[in-house]
Amino acid sequence: DVWKALTEAEELMRWFPLRAEVKPGKDGSMLWAWEESWDWPSRIDAWEPGKLLRLTQDDYRPSEDVERSTVVMEFRLETHAGKTRLHFVHSGFGQGASWDHELDSISEGWPVELGSLRVYLERYRGRNRRVGRASASVAAPRTEVWAKLIGPEGFRLTPAEPRDGGSFEVLSPAGERLTGTVETVIPGRSVSGVVKEMAHAVLRIATWSQPDGNAGAWVWLASYGDDEDRVRTFGTAADAMLKRLFPATSAGSGSGGAPTG
Repeated sequence: DVWKALTEAEELMRWFPLRAEVKPGKDGSMLWAWEESWDWPSRIDAWEPGKLLRLTQDDYRPSEDVERSTVVMEFRLETHAGKTRLHFVHSGFGQGASWDHELDSISEGWPVELGSLRVYLERYRGRNRRVGRASASVAAPRTEVWAKLIGPEGFRLTPAEPRDGGSFEVLSPAGERLTGTVETVIPGRSVSGVVKEMAHAVLRIATWSQPDGNAGAWVWLASYGDDEDRVRTFGTAADAMLKRLFPATSAGSGSGGAPTG
């Protein structure tokens, strides 16, 4: 099941990208895409079903001002105490400010994404998800963006400094009170958890840094229930919230189920 979730397009779209394409086998290819946001193509360098998946990005660079490098993502699976253990290594980063930014983003992002993989496999295996989301690029420091995002005019996150495995409460952009359990938290930067009122939907509130010193805000709700209208309303309201919190910024929103390949 873990191998399928990592290597089949339909399964990938149930926990990770909004769109995936896979040409299986060694020397095949894999594409992860988030609609208008970005595409992430890679070459399959190793394919040992149930054991090893290694993806390579040749001549990759995060911006035009740094040298290219070969970036490798390796997923190793093994059994341990009756469970599956996933070892993941992302390597090959170069030098320079843009690479430093890339490393920070990757280091923060993967724990959240792999947490979503665990939630999907343990609770919703084989079920499609629906996603409501919004994002904004803000000409402000990351600390300021985070404070507004979780503050009284934003999500009103309680506690303001949640802990992994602890409880949380937020007020959604649509005015709903949502409670649940924290899955992953990076203090002062992001929080991800499962929402009790929506059958353990995955909620993320996050910021990211940009090489120019500015920051971005990101809100994401992924549900496996029969609540398409609720998820769509969340995405629309989240987009309106970000525009209100951060006027004169670039923002975008969207919602929907797992796209077809």
